[in-house]
Amino acid sequence: MNNNPYSHMDKEAYRVAYLIAGYIRNTLTQAEHEELDDWVNDSDRNMKLFEDLTDEKNIEANLAMLDKTRTEQVFKELQQTGRFEKSQKKNHKLVWMTAAAAAVLLCFFSIRYLTGISPSINAEPETADNNWLQPGSSKATLTLPDGRIIDLAKATEGTISNGQGVSISKINEHTLAYHDNNSPAENSMQDIHILTTPIGGQFQLTLHDNTKVWLNAGSVLRYPAAFSGNERKVELTGEAYFEVSPGTQTSFKVVLGDNDTVTVLGTRFNVQAYPEEEEKRVTLIAGKVLVQNDGYAAMLTPGMQAVIQSDSISIADNTDIEEVIDWKNGLFVFHDASIEDIMDEVARWYNARIIYNGNVHHLFNATIKRNEPLDKLLHLLQLNGYVNFKTENNTIYVYP
Repeated sequence: MNNNPYSHMDKEAYRVAYLIAGYIRNTLTQAEHEELDDWVNDSDRNMKLFEDLTDEKNIEANLAMLDKTRTEQVFKELQQTGRFEKSQKKNHKLVWMTAAAAAVLLCFFSIRYLTGISPSINAEPETADNNWLQPGSSKATLTLPDGRIIDLAKATEGTISNGQGVSISKINEHTLAYHDNNSPAENSMQDIHILTTPIGGQFQLTLHDNTKVWLNAGSVLRYPAAFSGNERKVELTGEAYFEVSPGTQTSFKVVLGDNDTVTVLGTRFNVQAYPEEEEKRVTLIAGKVLVQNDGYAAMLTPGMQAVIQSDSISIADNTDIEEVIDWKNGLFVFHDASIEDIMDEVARWYNARIIYNGNVHHLFNATIKRNEPLDKLLHLLQLNGYVNFKTENNTIYVYP
């Protein structure tokens, strides 16, 4: 006789439910964490389901429902209210995955509830003022050689400057592009333009040579309107992801502080060089780059990361590329990350001040959308019971 109450459900669905329950209980192994991350990142629908099932308010509501009805009845009610899609043939697997995940989580929490063991989930972070600490968005300023400063968040789409040789256009709400305007080129094309993203801002740029740049929060990129001669050179403070156009044999250089440079022909890489941090990091996704720092040099191949310090360059192999670059895809991705590394990113994106009250030694695994409200992001980090938060105005207090 089969005593498994979930035997009628899809095995993959039950596996996903087990992983989500283990995530809440903080009992997953590293391999299981990676398996869950893969499933969550497979689609926006999976991510939404994961966030819903790990939301404390939803869990509390489900516990209340358990006092009145069976799990399958709860699912039918949710289905009728439009919470889940109705079971059409093409969505059969999705519906049963949803049902299975909900059923296992409800079962798990009801057992904890009926045996008097409180789930190890903290209350939502205390928040003093919801007007503070909003997630970042697409915003930046462009400083032109004549001193004009253009607020790109407020600028309308279309041509915003049409100088000799090059015109500048706002393509959409988050992208700026340089291109020929069929006028004779002049020396003014070499005048430096400055794209600046504030804390809580992010923007994309297509340079005159078709190189694409994603600029993260609190960053500055200096570059000419168009490149000429035997070198394409830009200067970066902060963090940026580059897709360098390979259509020329002219080398492309990214100059960081202290004359550190990254030299490439055509490649994809991420550079993190915030002045407040002791280390700069260059992570190669595709192609080949040369990293130089005074008397030191290192050639990177895909998957390598160069860590630049004042007097050395060290190399790390098999870097977690997803964790490094998914900021440009609208995600926070943390794999065995310290709370300090996490809060550095949170501070830049939510324009927050961080104060630590005690030490948190646990490493965290999470994938969270960057447009989530701060209280939800902090709540998701709190789920494993190793950290607590309190927010007040623009300050986040971190407690063990």
